[in-house]
Amino acid sequence: MEKGYKNIVYFFGAIILITFVGFYKKYFSLAPDFPGLKSIHHFHAIVLTSWLAILVIQPILIASKKTSIHKAIGKFSYLLVPIAFLSMLLAYHNQYHRFINEGQTENFVLSFVFAPLTDAVPFVILYLMAVLNKNNTTVHMRYMITTGIIIGGPGLGRIFMSWMGLNVFEAIQIQFVLQLITFISLIVYDRRRKKLFRINPYTIAFIIWLIPNILIMFFPATSLWQGFAKWLVTTL
Repeated sequence: MEKGYKNIVYFFGAIILITFVGFYKKYFSLAPDFPGLKSIHHFHAIVLTSWLAILVIQPILIASKKTSIHKAIGKFSYLLVPIAFLSMLLAYHNQYHRFINEGQTENFVLSFVFAPLTDAVPFVILYLMAVLNKNNTTVHMRYMITTGIIIGGPGLGRIFMSWMGLNVFEAIQIQFVLQLITFISLIVYDRRRKKLFRINPYTIAFIIWLIPNILIMFFPATSLWQGFAKWLVTTL
């Protein structure tokens, strides 16, 4: 493992802590009965927790030179990630129907259909980039790190909502800024360490994440998206 990333496990541990704190009031504190929650919430929690656990375990295995176990877990992720993607879509689907039941306007719920493009889709793309570069450890590791940044986002946003009393829009804005700073910090960190890439993986990951997160600020309200979203929800 690169010398500059020997403590990366603490970074992933911080993401797990952020996720736990963010979802504590609305999920973990409700154990063991979990009143008002559905099976999809538990399914989503188990799958995404499994992914975060993998992010922590894998660098430990590399540092311990247990490459065979590392590779076996990597192959298991070929199954886990599609399930994780499905769980994210189902969670969004559940939230979509919740908005409808709450009487939200059609424009609002159709705008919400764009939401999976801001994290679920980038997560899968960056995971695939990591898999495609599995034989290039320095690149592979960086794409795996960026999946953690994306998966940790919702927990971060919920900290501001559940613990600081901010509304969802304020929380998302702060979450966006902090994720933005994290991506930029990693890019700068590599540049200062003079890591040479044709294109830094963090830069590619940053662009993949940034585009939909910029678009969501205005594009879902356009007639183009509203028409597509309406066709999508009535067809599927």
